[in-house]
Amino acid sequence: MLTKDMEKRIDEWIDSHEEEYLRDLGKLIAVPSVAKIGVAEGEFPFGENSAAALKTAKDLAESYGFKVENRNNFCLVANVGEGEEKVGILGHLDVVPCGNDWNFPPYELTLHDGMITGRGVLDDKGPLWASVYSVRCLKELGLLPRRAVEIFMGGDEECGMEDIKYYRAHSEKLPVVSFTPDGRYPVCHGEKGIMRFSLMIPNENSNIKSLTGGTVRNVVADHAEMVLTGVSFAKAAEALVGKERISLVEEGDKVRVVATGAAVHASTPDRGVNAIGVLASAVLEAGLATGGGRAALEFIARVNSDCHGAALGVPLADEPSGALTHVGGVIKTAGDKFDLTIDIRYPVTADGDVIFKTISDTVAPFGVTLCNLTDSKCIYTPAQSEVIKTCMETIDSVFHREGWTPYTMGGGTYARNMPSAYALGPKDPDAESPYGPYRGSIHQPDETTTVKLLMDTAKVYARLLIRLDELEF
Repeated sequence: MLTKDMEKRIDEWIDSHEEEYLRDLGKLIAVPSVAKIGVAEGEFPFGENSAAALKTAKDLAESYGFKVENRNNFCLVANVGEGEEKVGILGHLDVVPCGNDWNFPPYELTLHDGMITGRGVLDDKGPLWASVYSVRCLKELGLLPRRAVEIFMGGDEECGMEDIKYYRAHSEKLPVVSFTPDGRYPVCHGEKGIMRFSLMIPNENSNIKSLTGGTVRNVVADHAEMVLTGVSFAKAAEALVGKERISLVEEGDKVRVVATGAAVHASTPDRGVNAIGVLASAVLEAGLATGGGRAALEFIARVNSDCHGAALGVPLADEPSGALTHVGGVIKTAGDKFDLTIDIRYPVTADGDVIFKTISDTVAPFGVTLCNLTDSKCIYTPAQSEVIKTCMETIDSVFHREGWTPYTMGGGTYARNMPSAYALGPKDPDAESPYGPYRGSIHQPDETTTVKLLMDTAKVYARLLIRLDELEF
């Protein structure tokens, strides 16, 4: 049972280790651990940078006295405690690409005015390491729970979660309950289904020679480019004058049209600006595309005209999780077609198989086909369950926030791959970015958070690990 004296000792330990925590976190931020898409053969399944982050984390965790296993550079597994049952902490060390327009060094921990900036400080290196420190705190204070604690540190969360699939396949016993510090406060009791596929869009007899945009499929594209032939620079400049977020580059007898957008996570696309849609609409309205290129842009603009499934024939919503969202995150030229990736987050009461068939039927009249389908089914636990109530009480003991209630989300975390798993923190839903819109949050330039938020996250996890002893799973 967690007592007031225990809470006091936990808080004092974590506060006294703040400087050391930031120093260790800085070592992790310094690794540009963008994972490569897919699983490569050999020593580095997600690339050398992902593996380098795992090595750095292993060295740090072992220096705390943790027993750590590197599972073939898919993930790290750290074990603390001796119980037969295990509680899991699930975090990741890979990050999304930095993109453009940072004011701070992305791979350097910058401390200023009680805030820290750098890629991964919020998603997910900062919160993961706060959780590691929570376990270290309990270990050094002699307060470890009766269940052992197993900390999973992945190297591929952003690009497919092959890391946790490998972990599951190579674990004799899984934790009876797990939490991932990779959402927002207070606690997520449901995650939408995540469906991804490619739309292959015809571009025959076209003057569009190339079309590229976006960096990863789960981020709204902040940049897109198109190369046109058969159009003079002067004509293109005249036709596109006054178009927002559009610029031109003359390249001999060709014209490169460039669009800028605003990157946000694919689960909240209405907060961003999709450069692919901006580019398609601008060139289409200017009348610069010919042949099959015009029809292709009409389709691409149509898909990007909303972000709640209407253009794809699936404008769905439910009470627990809200509306379906969709994003055309990456586009590239593939022979005489354009390959547009689609990321869909569908409601927790919806059927993914029905959604996919409806979309296939909707796009077929345009000559568009679908391929490379993946569908990660939704998870849902009632907010009234004992484990969610315990989480809420524990969070309230640290944050004391009125109005915080359990929520569902469109983001996909490791929780959907584990039994009895939940996202808990770390993002403060009431906080505003100090840098304005489209900057400072996860997957954005100048990713930032406060030191206090991460220290409070460590306090929440330390308390929760003890309080879970009161529950059976």
